[in-house]
Amino acid sequence: MTRSADYTIQGFLYQFNKTLLEILNSNNDSIITIEGIEDIDIESKSDIELVQCKYHESSKKFNLSAVYKPILQMLKHFYNNQDKKISYKLYCYFPSQTTEKLAITFDQLKEVINSENDSLSSLIEELRKYLTKGDGFIKEFITRFVIEFGNSYDELTKQNYTALKNNGFNDSDIETLIYPNAINEIASYAIKHNIDHRKLKKDDLINKLTSIKTTIISKWTRELKNFDKILQTKRKQLKVNLDKNSRLRYFIINDLSLDDFNDLIVTFISDYIEKYHFKAHLHNKTPLFCLDCSIDAFKDINLRLYKKDIKVNNGYIIDGHWDEKAFFREPIVNKNNKEFLIRLMHHSSNDIAVLNKYKCDDLFIIGDCNIEGLEQQDITIESLELNKIQQVKYVMGMSNVYE
Repeated sequence: MTRSADYTIQGFLYQFNKTLLEILNSNNDSIITIEGIEDIDIESKSDIELVQCKYHESSKKFNLSAVYKPILQMLKHFYNNQDKKISYKLYCYFPSQTTEKLAITFDQLKEVINSENDSLSSLIEELRKYLTKGDGFIKEFITRFVIEFGNSYDELTKQNYTALKNNGFNDSDIETLIYPNAINEIASYAIKHNIDHRKLKKDDLINKLTSIKTTIISKWTRELKNFDKILQTKRKQLKVNLDKNSRLRYFIINDLSLDDFNDLIVTFISDYIEKYHFKAHLHNKTPLFCLDCSIDAFKDINLRLYKKDIKVNNGYIIDGHWDEKAFFREPIVNKNNKEFLIRLMHHSSNDIAVLNKYKCDDLFIIGDCNIEGLEQQDITIESLELNKIQQVKYVMGMSNVYE
């Protein structure tokens, strides 16, 4: 990952952390909109506060020009909504900034509007047209706008730990269960298309977090700074069911989500069998691996498994003809030998809704998988949005290292 990409992700996580803190510290009747007019809209009975977050870890010193754009955006919104009781906050982080707040002056705001930055030209031109009608709205905007310099990412995280504790969560659960799930929940709200679905109250979030009993591994939680501890916690959580001999387990695996899919998918299946499916009679539920990859890659994996002497049932009775009955039949067991050890399914060539007729106990979704049409009731679902098979092996107890 490039440094700029890393800063972008950290910027989103900083915003999600600030959003979480605003929700946890809000009144019970306040409505918070995530990605509303601004990054965070806080609506109480008396007024509305609009908050935009900017994370500038790479910029050591604060310079007003670094925040021209959000100021102009807020000024434009204010001009069109002067009759409403709205306040504006630009919450930003600059490493060397020690001042808590900055009240912008009239001259500074005129400096922003007179900027010659080409990327802001259309926005500036529009505001200059407003100025032909007078600058009274600028003076009023100044009374409603503030720049607040936020804490570092780490300090903001600690504030969230404290706020979660103040909202009734156990100290021991916060770092690797409640907090990562809270960040993931905020991220999930942020991508909802309908703005009404991005609104929530504090109780909505508290109730949701209380109901979640396992740590969610997503593209956001794996970027958290305590990811190593999150992996350790997830490993302990998964161990409970993985230690049970008789569990029917399905795996849906997306190749594009895993950097090492082609290199390690065969050894992953082999290691799983060696760890969890080696007892002919006790391990009596045949695991199913549904691979979301190209058909050529699927055929190649079949061949590689054959070369490792791993007997596969892929449901094809003749080339190109898949048969449901043949696929889901039970293997013949002769003493300590099984006719086949796994079921191997190609995601794109089959309607995965067929799995609804043969429900599993545990469904492992590895990567960004399309599970549309798959019923999720009465099964244990573990979504592992990891990008390395080695990490998957670690949380599943098949390896003692994740790197």
